[in-house]
Amino acid sequence: MKKKKPAATTPRPRISTHPLGRLHVPPTDLHLFARSFHEAAKTLAASFRSGSGDVAAAMSPVIFTYRHALELHLKAIVLCEGGNFLATRPDALSIYNTHSVSWLAQFICQIVTALKWETQFRCEGIETLTEFKAVIEELNAADPGSYVFQPPIGAEVRNDPPDRVNQTIGDFARRMDALLDLLDSTADALAAEWDTRSKPPIAPEPGGAAFGPWIQ
Repeated sequence: MKKKKPAATTPRPRISTHPLGRLHVPPTDLHLFARSFHEAAKTLAASFRSGSGDVAAAMSPVIFTYRHALELHLKAIVLCEGGNFLATRPDALSIYNTHSVSWLAQFICQIVTALKWETQFRCEGIETLTEFKAVIEELNAADPGSYVFQPPIGAEVRNDPPDRVNQTIGDFARRMDALLDLLDSTADALAAEWDTRSKPPIAPEPGGAAFGPWIQ
């Protein structure tokens, strides 16, 4: 008696334990995630109401979400067009793995300086690169290694009345919104700048001189 051939079976798909099904978000998609976290942070800040519990614990989701949006914006700039203006591109894996916004911010300063954009790189509370680095350092202290959390807001806030705490979070959110919008617009400007510089020179008219984008 001939044995029946086993019925054909469809291979079972491999299930990834990573929610995105991949180790890293592609550099070109990082800005999308940065904007999503920014929107989430704005929603949390708008709905924040200080209650009777621990103030630091209550405000930490707002601050952490803003901080993560900042981290993603910085990574997006360095790994995408912004990296074209660095003397040496940093290792991509190191950029992905770091949680140090201070380390990432140094590359932003190098890019802005290389393009001589210092006077344009400003927003509410930030008029110079020195002030930019100071704000970033303060936020970096909130979660330097992604395993501890200390809100970058004075300890005295714990004893403030609820209305004062709500105002503090509102002020923090407003400053962060301005900073994240600055980084978002900077990323767009860098993409446009690189696109312009990457275009080939325009062919000259007979008897005329060639002209086109120049690269420093």
